[in-house]
This record gives sequence, C-alpha cells and structure tokens, in this order.
Amino acid sequence: MNRIDEETLQAYVDGELDPSATARIDAALGHDEELARRVREARAVRARLRDAFDPVLDEPVPERLSALLQPRGQRVRSGGGHRAEAMRRRGHRWRAASVALAASVVLAAAILWWWRTGSAMVRMQDGRAFAAGGLERALDHALASEPDARAAVAIGLSFRSSDGQVCRTFVLRTPPARAGLACRGDAGWSLPVLVPAARPQGGELRQAASGLSPQVQAAVDARLSGEVFDARQERAARDAGWR
Repeated sequence: MNRIDEETLQAYVDGELDPSATARIDAALGHDEELARRVREARAVRARLRDAFDPVLDEPVPERLSALLQPRGQRVRSGGGHRAEAMRRRGHRWRAASVALAASVVLAAAILWWWRTGSAMVRMQDGRAFAAGGLERALDHALASEPDARAAVAIGLSFRSSDGQVCRTFVLRTPPARAGLACRGDAGWSLPVLVPAARPQGGELRQAASGLSPQVQAAVDARLSGEVFDARQERAARDAGWR
C-alpha cells in the first residue's frame, strides 16, 4: 500500500481519522509490518507522555492556590486579616508551583509537537530514541570544522566515550530548536539527551560546540574518555564510519 505519512499516522493513533480512513489503516496493519511497527512506536510514545503527565494534570488545584485566583476583594472578605496575611506569605510558593505546573504542560506539548512534526529526524526503537532523516545524515557526514550556517543541524563536539562509541553533540535549528548528544552504535545514532537548545541573552541560538546546555554538558562529562576530536581526528573518524 502507499506509505502512510506521519500526520495521518498520528491522527490514526489519536483516533482523529474518519471511519473509512481508519478502516483502511486497520486492514493494512494485517499485512504491513513496517506500518504496524510505526503504529506501535507512536502508541508507546503516547503512553509514556500519558504516564508522565496525567498524574500531574489530574491533581486537584490546592485550595490556597485557588484562593489566589479569586478577585482580591473576595479573597479578603472570605479569609479575614490573619488568613490573608498567611496567604500573602505563602503566595510566592504557590505561584512557583503553578509556574512549574504550567512548564510541565508546555513541555508535554513541546514533546508531542516534536513527535508529530519533527519525527522525520527521530525514530523510536525498543523504547529508545535514534537519529533519523536529516539529523542522521548530518551526524554521518557533517564536520564541526566545516560549519554551515544555513544547515538545519549544527554539529559540535565529537569524542570517543568510555565505552568505545563515538559521540557527537548537535543543535537542531528548526523549531522547536533542540540540542542533544548522539552516540554511534550498531543500531545507529542513539539519542541519550535531547533538550531545548540554550539561548544567550541576544536570543540567537548558541553554536553547537559552545554554551552547551547543562544536560548535554553533564552527558558529555559522564562519557568523555580522553580529549575531544580535533579537525583531523574528526575527519578520520568519519572516514572510518564513526567506528
């Protein structure tokens, strides 16, 4: 059958297709193993997002946080002077909690958006993320010593990890901008870290080899064995297939 594009596949997993389109994919799943694999992986991602964020989103809003959302006059009338003062003292803590909750919702939306629109650069296998498409090609061929300001993927550091794998840092410049670490194994470039790209005060994305996000820097520090590759070593590693 014709290949199902990512948008249609995600709509199928979300139950958003009309009955005829759903029936067509249902029928194809019986004999198209590649399609069945993609559906399983998409459902696995949905399940992980649901498990991670549903417990937070289902929690009731604390009474004191709800009170902070009431009109000012209503809060004062309902609580009295002492209660209002206590609420003011504790308000900053609940505001911080509400900001954290909002950030969690935004993060979940960003991950979901990334899966739906950026999945051409990431594939899932056995519950792990691997580079695909343009990201995989950049990791295979691009050199940090030959940067291309117009490229969608900027390559940073390359080094050999303590387990013998070659690892490379990168920045995905296309929205939503992401920074990460990729390590080459038998199954391809695994992605142990993929986080929002760091931005300096000026707002422009940082170069892939400088200003690494804390998560990427920590992952590099944990894996680095010896020194990062210089231009000659990086080229030699590419010519050897990153082995």
